[in-house]
Amino acid sequence: MSLATTTLPDGRDVHCVNAYEVGFGWHEIVSDDLTQHGLSLPGDGTYVDVGANIGLFCLRLRDLCPDARILAFEPMPAAFAALRANATAMGGPVEVFQMALGAEPGRLVFDHYPAISALSTGDPAVGKTLAGGLRDLLFGEGASAEIRAIIDRTGAHDRLDDAAFIERLFRTEAVTAEVDTLDNVVARHAVAEIDLLKIDTEGQERAVLDGIGSGLWPKIRQLLVEVHRGPEELESFLAELEGHGYRSVVESHPMAQGGAPVFHIYAHRS
Repeated sequence: MSLATTTLPDGRDVHCVNAYEVGFGWHEIVSDDLTQHGLSLPGDGTYVDVGANIGLFCLRLRDLCPDARILAFEPMPAAFAALRANATAMGGPVEVFQMALGAEPGRLVFDHYPAISALSTGDPAVGKTLAGGLRDLLFGEGASAEIRAIIDRTGAHDRLDDAAFIERLFRTEAVTAEVDTLDNVVARHAVAEIDLLKIDTEGQERAVLDGIGSGLWPKIRQLLVEVHRGPEELESFLAELEGHGYRSVVESHPMAQGGAPVFHIYAHRS
């Protein structure tokens, strides 16, 4: 599989599916100081990235935590190929797995967005909502100046009158992926404790959490969860996390500037 490459603002080259996606994703990650939301990042900790895409969050973790063990999960073949290449380049213990995590082992059909790989989802309704939010960021005036500048650098804004480009941007194709539970993965790979569990699965967050058994919850110190189904699911997650002994902070995702009901939960044990 042929991989594209692009250059981050700090001068490093990364493998990717579409170069124009990387700026927005990298900005989202580096501008989010997790420690400001009550999370801690031990340099030699164990981190689990569910929905890793091409591995930008893993790269940020490697920058901040040079001796960390990182386990990254990505079901889409093209994104996984870039993830694997980036994991090799960044060095250190980064274990990558081409699979989704969910409530039970099996297979799941995803709506894969080849031109916007980060939108790929096992829930078509969520994908359409997120695509609508991105359309509004591209065509509307709601984006902040900072986000607008990033979008402009992709070149997408200059092609808004190109109907073929816009159609290709939001085209989907069906991809079937393997699914396992976090419980099974932790047991299989001898993970004693998870210092941070990051879940960004475009609407499958509920299924990932359902794959965590009662014996595993006490071993998870912190979570970063991206919520894609709006305020009702957000409140459900917050109540569940509180029941497991976590304190949470909530922030809106940059996609919310386009009207998509997306939030970040930062949860740590009381």
